[in-house]
Amino acid sequence: MDGGKWAAADDIYDAFFRAVGAPSWHGRNFNALRDSISVGRINEIEVPYLIRIRNYSSIGPEARSMAGDFVRFIGELHESGCPVDIETED
Repeated sequence: MDGGKWAAADDIYDAFFRAVGAPSWHGRNFNALRDSISVGRINEIEVPYLIRIRNYSSIGPEARSMAGDFVRFIGELHESGCPVDIETED
C-alpha cells in the first residue's frame, strides 16, 4: 500500500480494502477489521497477510494518526497469534 497518497483516514481503509478485496459494506473501524482479519470469511483474500506500507513518512497530516493506530492494531493482532504482520518503509 502506498501511504504517500493518504490524506485522510478513509484513504487507509480504502487502500487496505482494495488490497484484500473487502466487500463494499465492510465497516470502517477496528472492530470490523478485527472480525474480517482474524475471524475471516469476509474478504476475498484471507490471512496470512504481510502488509507493507510504502512512503510511510509521506502520509498526510490528517491521516498520520490513523496510520499509526492501524500499524499498532495490526501489531496487536500479530502478537495475539493472528497470522498478520506489518512493515513500514519510508
